[in-house]
Amino acid sequence: MTFDFSGKHAIVTGASRGIGEAIVRQLDRGGARVALVARSGDRLEAIASELANDPLVVVADLSTNESIDQISSAVLDAFGGVDVLVNNAAVERNQPASKVTGAAIDETLFVNLRQAFMLSSAFAKPLFSTSGAIVNISSVASTGAGGTQGAYAASKGGLDTLTKNLANEWASKGVRVNGVAPGLIDTEMWEPTFEALGEEEVRSTFVRNVPLARWGTADEIANVACFLASQQASYVTGQTIRVDGGMTNI
Repeated sequence: MTFDFSGKHAIVTGASRGIGEAIVRQLDRGGARVALVARSGDRLEAIASELANDPLVVVADLSTNESIDQISSAVLDAFGGVDVLVNNAAVERNQPASKVTGAAIDETLFVNLRQAFMLSSAFAKPLFSTSGAIVNISSVASTGAGGTQGAYAASKGGLDTLTKNLANEWASKGVRVNGVAPGLIDTEMWEPTFEALGEEEVRSTFVRNVPLARWGTADEIANVACFLASQQASYVTGQTIRVDGGMTNI
């Protein structure tokens, strides 16, 4: 799927793999110049080498306070302005509530919620000037039904609320703010789980809860994220769209 982002400048965090990489590639196909943000410089450079529209690589660790100024300075120096911000970077700590550590809670809420808020704030004025769009990548875990994902679920629930709040606050500025909540998506994020429990077992067991009876793809999430960032969604704001094969319908 291709949307028209000709002449637009976009930022994607967590751009080095999975959903972030898929969004980057689709924005580039649509004509956007994209800033790729992640910790892995080598992976970012490899992806950027395959893009068509003079991408910008920003190596930054969103678990640090300094990363916000680092990202905003690099992007605004190179682009001058911003049309699209995709807050995709996230960490997941799968720990039973009886054993969770304060450090794990702090890191999860910091990266997944606080830093998405701070980046949105850092780029607020540039987005106001372009009547831009923000897309926050949430999760169906935000429903709270994820078992041992308490901190992760709380961070994504907070992100959904932030999406609505910013949408209402910034509508008068012409900025739309929406979210995408992926379900069971086949990305590298699942590799530790496959190693721990067995890939075949995980794939077959987890998919039983999906009415469409299959895992989703990163491209399917990118399709919805880029729709929300595009002018085709010009009258959509404050929404978080679940892309989960019907999993949360059960």
